[in-house]
Parts: sequence; C-alpha cells; structure tokens
Amino acid sequence: MTWKTDGLWKTRKDHEIEGLFYHESVLKSYQTLRKAALNIDIINMEQSLDSYKLVVAPMLYIFRAGIEIKLRTFVENGGILIMTYWSGIVNETDLCYLEGTPHGLLDVLGLRSKEIDGLYEWEENLLIPVTENSLQLNTSYKCKNLCDLIQLDGATPLMNYGKDFYQGTPALTVNQYGKGYAYYICADAEELFYHDFYAKILAKHHIHSILNTIPDGIEVTSRTDDEYEYIFIQNFSYRNIDIVLPKKGDIIYGNKNGNIRQYETIVFRKKLF
Repeated sequence: MTWKTDGLWKTRKDHEIEGLFYHESVLKSYQTLRKAALNIDIINMEQSLDSYKLVVAPMLYIFRAGIEIKLRTFVENGGILIMTYWSGIVNETDLCYLEGTPHGLLDVLGLRSKEIDGLYEWEENLLIPVTENSLQLNTSYKCKNLCDLIQLDGATPLMNYGKDFYQGTPALTVNQYGKGYAYYICADAEELFYHDFYAKILAKHHIHSILNTIPDGIEVTSRTDDEYEYIFIQNFSYRNIDIVLPKKGDIIYGNKNGNIRQYETIVFRKKLF
C-alpha cells in the first residue's frame, strides 16, 4: 500500500492513530441516517444481520467472528450493504489477509483493493459522477485523507476520482450479488456526499423513514409492540418547531397543537395494522 507518511501514523495519547479519521467517518453515516428518521442499531460482529435491510460498515479494518460470511449471506438474501475503504484488511489477531481485500467479499463487492493513497492535510481530490449512473448522482464532491484505488471485477462505477495519478478510476461502485446490492465508497468524502448518497439509496431501495418530513433540529425514533408503533420525536434545538404527524394515531405524551417546544419530546402512537 502507498502511504505519504509525514504525520499519517502519529499516535495520540489515547492510542488512536491520527490520519485515519475513523470516528469522523462513522459519524458521517450515522448522523445522516439519523437525520433521515431511521431507526439505527450499532451492533458488533457477533450479532445476526437477519432482521436488517440496510447494513453500513465504515472502515471495518478487522474482520472477525465470520463477519465476511454474514455480510455475504446478508447481501445474497436481498440486503443492501454499504462498505468503505480500509475494510477487511486484517484478521482478529491483526494479521493481514494475503488473498485480497476486502477479505472474503471480493465477489460480493465486485472489486479488489489495490492500494491506498494517504493525502497530506492540505490535499484534496474529487468524486465526479459517471454519466447516467444508476443512482442519478449529478454533483461532484470533495474527498481527502484516504483514497482507495480499486480494480473492478464485476462492479459498476457510479463516481470516479477527478484528479491526481488515479484520475478517472472508480471512487464509488455498486455490485448486484444474489438478491441484494453491495456499494463501496472508496474515499473519505465530505458530509454533503453522504447526505445526497443516502437519500438516493433510501429512495432506490424503498427504505422508508419513520416520518416523511423531519425539520432541522428534530430527531425521531420508534419502537413497536404487538399492536402499536410508538414514535418518539425530540427537539434538540433552541427554537419551537412545527411538526407534521401522521393523520392516523394519537399523541400520548407532549404538546398536541402541532408544535414541539425547544428540548421537549412528543410521543405519538399509531396502530400497526
């Protein structure tokens, strides 16, 4: 793998390696999906994927507990997988896989990672949409820090890199495997990319939000029992916000005049059937 090592592997006091930006990468996906009013579980590799329709695995550097087998089965059975650069590199003892990465998922993703370009702090590249891509992405986005250079083996490119020695090579891909789809994000893209990308993914694969319209500052979560879905609407902003609730159902906690005050919660209940 190709690295520009000036400060890239500097270790902080908390033993996290600078230059990889794992925490920031996870937050980009998590916060975007939360704002889309989806229920999100953060799970470990021992847990089953059977009950999910969408699995996001950002920078899954270590593969353990047979996660590659679980992800393969998940996609094969109709699941939607979003995987990123710097995934499937080592096993649980931190030994590198030698037969290609992301380990055990080359055919599922339809690609092989060849090398990674680690950018200096002041460097950027671009993600440029491929003409007539299946997600109908039509805007370019900035990326930085890490850029994975891949070799296609069945996957379809949706976006390409815009410059440097790998200009024109794939930066975002999709591969159909079994009944499902596996997407691969090759670079550390800006937040706007994740907002637009996930909006397209949710629409294309018919993954519905808990509520249709979510104003800024509002977060929504739901839980169900045998009879009802309970929708928890929380206002984390400094202002009162008008909120549109489903016509069928009733408010069992909180303000009932169509407005949620700052730092308050509304609990809405509706029948499942």
